[in-house]
Amino acid sequence: MDRRRGFTLIELLVVIAIIAILMAVLMPALTKAREQARAVNCLANQKSLAYAYLMYADENGGRICGGMAFYGLANGIPPWVMPPLDYTASGISQMPSGAVTREQRLNGFREGAIFPYMQAVEAYHCPGDNRHTQGTSFGNESAQLLYRSYALSDYMRATASSDPKGLFEFKNPAQKMLFIEDIYDGGGTSTNHSVNAWSYKPFEHMLWDPLGLFHSDGGTFSFMDGHVERKKWQDKRTIIYFTSRTEAARLGFGKNVVFNPHNEDLDWLDQHYPGKVRMEGL
Repeated sequence: MDRRRGFTLIELLVVIAIIAILMAVLMPALTKAREQARAVNCLANQKSLAYAYLMYADENGGRICGGMAFYGLANGIPPWVMPPLDYTASGISQMPSGAVTREQRLNGFREGAIFPYMQAVEAYHCPGDNRHTQGTSFGNESAQLLYRSYALSDYMRATASSDPKGLFEFKNPAQKMLFIEDIYDGGGTSTNHSVNAWSYKPFEHMLWDPLGLFHSDGGTFSFMDGHVERKKWQDKRTIIYFTSRTEAARLGFGKNVVFNPHNEDLDWLDQHYPGKVRMEGL
């Protein structure tokens, strides 16, 4: 006599309930683990870029390379990275606006001053930065599929004759930032890449450009001594500003507006920004 039987409806419901409970418990842990892996990868990218920058300076008499994305020299100084470009029989075809492929974006990395010291185009992209697939606030056409996640601060631009030129002249290099995580949207359809460096107004208790929030309300930084850090922002207003400057302005702490009450995140930025004033002419 066959005594085999299947599960009863109650037993199946109990099993499903147990699985649901386990998933509810495990999912936050899995999400956190995935985010930690992204942050570790991003920190490795930052360290690679910082070491390449330091090696360039070491082999060039301590001179820094240009902090903007240009095609040519600025005061005789090459840019650390170039805008999108293509290779032709006659040389380089400049593509600073309009539709571009990812490969053309990567070509711009390859022509930058630090690339010979770290030849991995993947290191220019944070795994938490989804603009390369989702686009920006201007759209998701190829011009808005930004791939580069990192930029220098504007104090390291080296475009004006009065700008700092020597990397090893900075005091307390372990405290001075090099690369930041950039959240530049691009200039709509007129520009297809992050042009300028990250701009900040130190010791005025206000923000100018936002930073990327690719790591659970935080970002990564590299410093002039080559070390890297992950910074988690403490003030909710900082997070709102970095997420939406429009929303921040509506709430009364938009661009170039003094924070009141005090914002402790700006104390950290003041301490680590390379200069004491914002660079003029930006």
